[in-house]
Amino acid sequence: MQKPSPVPELLQELRHFATAVSDTLASPEINWQWRPAPAEWNLTELCCHLRDVEREVHQLRFKAIIANENAFISGATPDDWVVARDYKQENGRSALNTFLQYRQETITLLANLDDAMWQRQGRHSFFGPTSMHELLNLVVGHDEAHWQQIQNLVDNQQ
Repeated sequence: MQKPSPVPELLQELRHFATAVSDTLASPEINWQWRPAPAEWNLTELCCHLRDVEREVHQLRFKAIIANENAFISGATPDDWVVARDYKQENGRSALNTFLQYRQETITLLANLDDAMWQRQGRHSFFGPTSMHELLNLVVGHDEAHWQQIQNLVDNQQ
């Protein structure tokens, strides 16, 4: 795994992503159901994905390592949840607001950890030994991938 940026920078990226998504999707003109192609996600599905991954993947992994050194971190396939959980039937704005709440919980959980905790290892089912710092870097990478998707969904419906 590539050496991650310093923890304070990564935590700032978590905050920045939440603010940027909130600001970008604030317009009442947003079409939450528009999709660029039949197999691609719309904004509602994307916000549901962000919400559920924040709570059921990111937070659970961090909490597991905080509670137990060398905790097992299971892999997840949350892309499958889009259909399995029928995200298209949900309210996109509500999913966004819940994601923002969960993101704040994550930031609060991580804000005051010491250096030793950031180096604490877990055993990821896909990546093997992984530190809290590396997991934080993965979260930021996940955000970056979906930020591009959000921008494309907003820009192309205008």
